[in-house]
Amino acid sequence: SLRHKQKKESEQQGTMARVSRCLLTSVAALLWVDAAATEARDFEGVVARLKTEHQPSADSRTLLRHQTTLETRSSAPAAAAPVSYVFLQKFPLVDTDDMLWHTEVLVCPREGFAPDDQAYLDAKIQSLSDFVAIDESWWQDKTASCTELGYGGSSCTDRCCAVPHGSDERSFPLNEHRAVISNAKVDEKYLYLYGTGKLEGDDTYHATCDDKCWSNWAGTDYNPLTNNCNTFTSTVLHCVFGLSEKKPDLGVSDLVNVDCPPASCDKSSVPEVVAIERIY
Repeated sequence: SLRHKQKKESEQQGTMARVSRCLLTSVAALLWVDAAATEARDFEGVVARLKTEHQPSADSRTLLRHQTTLETRSSAPAAAAPVSYVFLQKFPLVDTDDMLWHTEVLVCPREGFAPDDQAYLDAKIQSLSDFVAIDESWWQDKTASCTELGYGGSSCTDRCCAVPHGSDERSFPLNEHRAVISNAKVDEKYLYLYGTGKLEGDDTYHATCDDKCWSNWAGTDYNPLTNNCNTFTSTVLHCVFGLSEKKPDLGVSDLVNVDCPPASCDKSSVPEVVAIERIY
C-alpha cells in the first residue's frame, strides 16, 4: 500500500541519516587525532599527556646513564592458582566530545577482596567473553589495593620512563578516580574485568618493562595512532597476561592489534641469566 511504502522510505531515510552522522563523527575524530599527531613533536598536542609529576626534568635526563649487568632473574614456579584479578579502567579525554579514550590496567591481588567479592568476580569470569563491565554501584566502595599500569606521551627517552611506577601507582584503590595522564576525565570512570593472572602488580610491571615488550614505552615512543595508551594496555593484557586485547567501544583511539604470542612477555617461570638495563 502507499502508506506502507511511505513508512518504508521514511525508515530508510532515518537509517541513512544515522549512518551519515556516524561517518561524520568518525571522520572528525580521525582529523582531530591526525592534528594531534602533527603537533606531538613538542608534546603540547600529545593526545594522552603524562602528568607533570611523572616527567623527568632536563637536568635529571642529562645525569641518567645506563649500566647493564648480568644477573640471574629469580623465578618461583608458576602459581598453582591465579593470584590477581585483572581490570581495565577507561576514561574519555577532555575536549574530545567523548570520541577519544584513555585506558589503564589495574592488577589487584585476590586476597584484597572479601570472600563474597571474590565469589562475585569469579562468577563474572565464568561467563565473560573478552571482558565484562563492572557496574559502578559494585566497585564505588571497593578499596582493594591494586597496581595501576598506564602510559602517556612525554619527552623522556628511557625504556618505560612514561609508565609511572611510584607509590601512588603501586597502592591504587580500585574505586579511585585517577589516571597517569593529565587530560583524562577521571570523574567518568568505567571499569571492566578481563580475568585473572598469576602475576602480581610489581611482577607485571617488570614483565612489561625489564625487556622490550612490543615497545620500549619511552615517552618519545608515543604515537596517537599506532603506539598510544591503549596499545600499552593491549600489550599488558595480551602479551603479559595472555588475556583478550579487545576493548570496550574505543573507536579510533584503539586501531592497533599487538602482534605477540599470548603471555610471551611473562618470563617469570623461566629461570635464566639476562642482561638487565638499570638507570642510575
